[in-house]
Amino acid sequence: MKKLDLYLATRFSKMIFMAVLSFTVVFVSVNAFDNFSRWVDKDVTAIAFARYYFYGLPYIIVLVMPIAVLICSLFLVSSMTRNNELTAMRASGVSIPRVFLPLIVVGFLISVFTLAVGDLVMAEANYIQTQVQRVEIDGRDPIDYLMRNNFAHRTLDGAIVEIGLFDGRSETITRGVIEWFDDSLRITRRVDAERLRYTDSTWTAISAEERLFSTSGEMSFMLFDTLPLPEISDTPEDFGSRRKSAAEMNIFELSEHIDRVRMAGGNPTGDLVEFWLTLFFPFSALIMVLVGAPLATNSPRSGRSTSIGLAVFLGFVFFSLARFGQTLGHKGALSPIVAASLPEAVFILLGLLLFRRAGQK
Repeated sequence: MKKLDLYLATRFSKMIFMAVLSFTVVFVSVNAFDNFSRWVDKDVTAIAFARYYFYGLPYIIVLVMPIAVLICSLFLVSSMTRNNELTAMRASGVSIPRVFLPLIVVGFLISVFTLAVGDLVMAEANYIQTQVQRVEIDGRDPIDYLMRNNFAHRTLDGAIVEIGLFDGRSETITRGVIEWFDDSLRITRRVDAERLRYTDSTWTAISAEERLFSTSGEMSFMLFDTLPLPEISDTPEDFGSRRKSAAEMNIFELSEHIDRVRMAGGNPTGDLVEFWLTLFFPFSALIMVLVGAPLATNSPRSGRSTSIGLAVFLGFVFFSLARFGQTLGHKGALSPIVAASLPEAVFILLGLLLFRRAGQK
């Protein structure tokens, strides 16, 4: 059995490697040809071109891995069935689930690898890729986040700060407007300040006007020489650094960000959905083995074109469910963990059903 396990695991791993390599080459080639004329006009150097796609590789690998594993599962088991290898294994007393065990182990190891790449490499690589595009390809200056003007910032508690000038060195904001909203996005409070100063871990508005809006539409207006704003827990470092998107944060950064949003009284629902997606998505490779391997035994005479078509269809269903669950999660229609695990749960149930049918043959 050890030789059989090693044979199947090695063969499956080689197929996955070639599939991921092929998908990556196609992905990069299509994207490069799409941008070729624009980049030629900008005199993009070969080094900048190579750096841009090098830092994009982790994202591409994580994205195509589930489909690559699914296609390889279908190819391998279909090939074994057509060549009577599967029949010989069953005749020697090896059950179908036992035959698939090395494939499942490889799928699990690939899932762990994908999780590590996505968490430890991809997040930082995505950020560097955006910087390469901005500076080396688009030819724009790097952003000086310690001295910025005319931008908006969303605080941890959900308020929107419109900033005329931010000076990170003196920890001040000039011409600041802060707006708070309720769950229906109706404005409840607005503060207009000539300056905001950060002292003793608290923002203070100087020469400020405060407006409070009631649910009936009435407004109250007050003037302040100084108005402390302890509800804004964001530090000058938060204003003076680039706010990373969820795709640019690893699991630990996302978890820390969610905790800070909660402590500030904000709503972390969307961030929780992204956190669970980051955690669950890598294990789609393992789930694709659970679906692809037994599915191939139900259509043993299918050719490669049929396997590719089936894999594309299942991949479309999987990613559609992932997007559907993500949307419902962000809107609060589903809990974050349910929304993020929707495609995995559906495909696990499908895989268990297919395994049961394969084992009864």
